Amino acid sequence: MSRALAGRAPSAPTLPLTYLVTAAAAFVVAALAVPWLGTELAGHYYHPRLLALAHTATLGWVTLTIMGASYQLIPIVLEREVWSERLARWQLAFLVAGIVGMVGHFAIGRWSGLVWGAGLVALGIGLHLVNVALTVRGLGRWTFTARLVALALVGLALTALFGLALGIDKLWKFLPGALFANLHAHIHLALLGWVLPMVIGVAARVYPMFLLAREPDGWVGHAQFWGLALGVPLLVAGLLIERTAPAVAGALLVTAAVAGHLAWVGEMVWRRKRPSLDWGLRFVLTGATFLPAAAGLGLGFAADLWSGPRLGLGYAILALGGWVSLTIVGMMLKIVPFLVWYRAYGPHVGRRPVPTLAELGWPAGEGAAYVLLTTGLAALAIGTISGRASAITGAGLLVAAGALAFGLVLIRVLGHLRSLAHTAPAPQARAS
Repeated sequence: MSRALAGRAPSAPTLPLTYLVTAAAAFVVAALAVPWLGTELAGHYYHPRLLALAHTATLGWVTLTIMGASYQLIPIVLEREVWSERLARWQLAFLVAGIVGMVGHFAIGRWSGLVWGAGLVALGIGLHLVNVALTVRGLGRWTFTARLVALALVGLALTALFGLALGIDKLWKFLPGALFANLHAHIHLALLGWVLPMVIGVAARVYPMFLLAREPDGWVGHAQFWGLALGVPLLVAGLLIERTAPAVAGALLVTAAVAGHLAWVGEMVWRRKRPSLDWGLRFVLTGATFLPAAAGLGLGFAADLWSGPRLGLGYAILALGGWVSLTIVGMMLKIVPFLVWYRAYGPHVGRRPVPTLAELGWPAGEGAAYVLLTTGLAALAIGTISGRASAITGAGLLVAAGALAFGLVLIRVLGHLRSLAHTAPAPQARAS
């Protein structure tokens, strides 16, 4: 993996590292809040503190991670240098300020301040879209990954605009439709229009590096792309106009995309050339096992087979906690050590002894985080569906402990950057 990534490593590893460390901090904060919100999580999801928790997770954790990883992976996945790292740093400042403002005002229920925070987030997202658009301009070969990333960025833009509109609508009513119809459409646009295609697209290039397997092709590739390209607009439109037929049609197409992704992952694991699985890969593959339950619940919601806030919360935890978060944790355990190694030791290869990439890991801490997070998130989903506050609090304690273990693993890896203070500065490598 290190040789594959090193060929086009970022010219400034500190840029993606800053994003990823900030995102990890948001994850730990969100996880620590869960045990304190047992009563709220046993009730209705439309609660100010739960909205604050959700946006800490979706914006602070998931979105910042994807953006940060993109600034490390774009040179590899799309074979392009990032257009402007300075713009990316300004973007992060706007995003962090906006996310803090949004989360704080959600928690206290102040909508005017919320709109200002949402505006800063929208500005940061706009800068990201500009940066990526200028990075990929003139791209000659639109691979499976490139098409999925483009689809995800369209979903991100629409999600940001829709979210800003929902905030403004709290002050000056102008959006048509019912509150929960608009809210459900916004949630699914973010989850299925932004997060799902981005993760699937990047996985198509990165997972084969990890498992020494092939990229998706044939029906699994077509099912993933077209299932999302056609299914997400149908589903979101059906939710907005509160019509079952388009919602079910869209949900079926999205389910087909999920099935294609899972079939590819299963085949890749079965045929892999690398026999052993490190903790990062175990996180990624375990996260995929949460997808069938989340997809099944979502399909049932679209078809009006069931409803209710408890199932809705369980659905969100299975999707955002079980699948997205475990996948991201696994990816971070692969990406962060490489970035740290490249920054701290890359310039000194051949000049003095340096540790291997594997030696930067901490298997005991990673294993503890795996056990705590996987069991905690599964128990949390069950607890929210049952509506038992005590069960939610107990599961939340496991999740919080797992997040702290993950944070300690990253701190230990980042500690290798201290080696820079004891060596003479070397010329910084350029992306090829």
